[in-house]
Amino acid sequence: MGYSNLRHYVGGMDEWVKNGARVESSAPPVAVKPAVPTRRHVALRGISWLEILAGWSLERLVGLWLAMIAIFGVVYWLAGIGMGWGLQAGSVSVMPDLNGFATAIYFSFVTALSIGYGDVIPTGALRVLAVIEGIGGLLLFGCVISKLVSRRQEELTEEIHRTTFEDRLDRVRTNLHLVFSDLGAVQQLQAEQGALPGQVMRRLESTVRVFRGELQTVHDLLYRAHIEPDEDGLESLLANLVICLQSLVEISASRPVGDSQASSLGAGLRAVSRLAQEICGECVPRVYAPELKDSMDQIQDLARRLA
Repeated sequence: MGYSNLRHYVGGMDEWVKNGARVESSAPPVAVKPAVPTRRHVALRGISWLEILAGWSLERLVGLWLAMIAIFGVVYWLAGIGMGWGLQAGSVSVMPDLNGFATAIYFSFVTALSIGYGDVIPTGALRVLAVIEGIGGLLLFGCVISKLVSRRQEELTEEIHRTTFEDRLDRVRTNLHLVFSDLGAVQQLQAEQGALPGQVMRRLESTVRVFRGELQTVHDLLYRAHIEPDEDGLESLLANLVICLQSLVEISASRPVGDSQASSLGAGLRAVSRLAQEICGECVPRVYAPELKDSMDQIQDLARRLA
């Protein structure tokens, strides 16, 4: 691997030996036996079909449940016709006609729901089939109930996320307005006094840090947002970014080079520039209106001037 006399390697001895590197040792290398799946792993593989059912939609599960009931009902009815193992209603056998077919479907529903009124009972080998249907019906109906509960939970979670998202947008707008106010005050002092005192420079550095945080929020909003804002709200955010960047460019262009806060403030400005350069009409994954793309391109141009 190109290393010699190495005492510590991040990947450990296993990765070092796996990559074919030499090991100075008097003992022969120990062969690592492949992992043998335990009984628990085998058992988990056996119930993977339950995970498949859990991934189905509610409509698909309900359709499968109803199809199972219909298929078992037809089997009960045909078994009574061809094999004489039909159903009994009380002490009377269910006749193989349309009324008997309706009774078979009714018994299939009762069995799948595990109600068990006892007015219709299976005979012969149909008892085993009824047990199988009862087990399948419980599993599928449980999945249906779980989906109903999880759907409601997802709706509540989405509502919470949306409320949190709107609060976050309001916070970003408020903070950007405060940043613009602070930058305007710094520009006014700069125009009146020329060189900015140390206290004002520290205030400017703090303002740049706040602006960097809100710029990161807008950046995440454009690239990794689960809930995307409407274009009107996004337009106001981009307009505030443009105004703040313009003020930063003007302050940075006339800022004295030799001030005491130059290094930390310059690092903050470079971080702002780096984030803002990634906001452009062709960079973001979502397609926006032409006006929004123009604002994004303007932000990128200001970021380059700030750099």
